[in-house]
Amino acid sequence: MKNKLEAEEVVKLKLLVDQDKELADGKKEQFLYGLAGGMCFDFSKHLENLFLVGTEEGYIHLCSTAYSGQYLETYKDHYLSVYSVKWNNFHPKTFLSCSADWTIKMWLMDMKRPILSYDLGNPIGDISWAPYSSTVFAAVTADGKLYVYDLD
Repeated sequence: MKNKLEAEEVVKLKLLVDQDKELADGKKEQFLYGLAGGMCFDFSKHLENLFLVGTEEGYIHLCSTAYSGQYLETYKDHYLSVYSVKWNNFHPKTFLSCSADWTIKMWLMDMKRPILSYDLGNPIGDISWAPYSSTVFAAVTADGKLYVYDLD
């Protein structure tokens, strides 16, 4: 709206918990336990309507503004809060995540497991891709250190 700021609900983050019981097709059963706590998000600059959401539970959800009732994918490799998720500016299906579990993980959108993982020995508060390169990113940790990586 032109004269006022209005909120629009895009997605409700459902808190899903895997149960130990496996179904006949080998998948674990999930139960809805309420709403999850969102910690961060990033909209894709290349893939229309897609965005990532990091949660307190350590999950990263791939969501779409076109499908507000479900996640397109859930990435489950962090085990503590995800503090930041960032899409790569040059590779539309690549993104980074960082967490209180001391790790940075690099993901491809079509894979459920990370392709790279770095343990920095402290909770990682934020990450960012360099605006000039597809291979350079930086991270800051809770002990006040800045790490810069060049994958090339």
